[in-house]
Amino acid sequence: MCTGITIAWHDVPAKLIQKFQLEERIIQRSATAEKEILFLQRHRRPLLPVFYQGELQILPWGNRQRNCNAPLAWWCEVATLASGAWSIYHPEPAEIQANFGLERGVWFQIREGIQGTIIHDQHEQPYVYMLLQPSSHYYQVMTGYNREPIFLGEQI
Repeated sequence: MCTGITIAWHDVPAKLIQKFQLEERIIQRSATAEKEILFLQRHRRPLLPVFYQGELQILPWGNRQRNCNAPLAWWCEVATLASGAWSIYHPEPAEIQANFGLERGVWFQIREGIQGTIIHDQHEQPYVYMLLQPSSHYYQVMTGYNREPIFLGEQI
């Protein structure tokens, strides 16, 4: 899996940083490193930067609300999506923007981003779910997890 990502601070428009109060999520790995915005699944308000409908948007990461008709989950297995099990939700493809990913304390570089899917609830609120697949041997050894995100343009 992947429980956190970062994106370069300069890749997020100032209006989105202000609107979603992302200033408090800005990190810098060292004095000479570029500033990044941290998105963690465990944040009180989990969000992800997503390229959707021709622009960068900040959307809720999965759904935690039981009174919502979007799936109560953070991720979606690509096999589940391919089987049609989520077809009642009318999933739409999306690209989660990320430079680094985090799983079980291990940071790894992401070159192009992560494949996601967007589901709208009964109020047309979009939620983004990271798509997962069985992990490569390398990813499983690196993170100890048997599922990995579907990376855009690469396999870890």
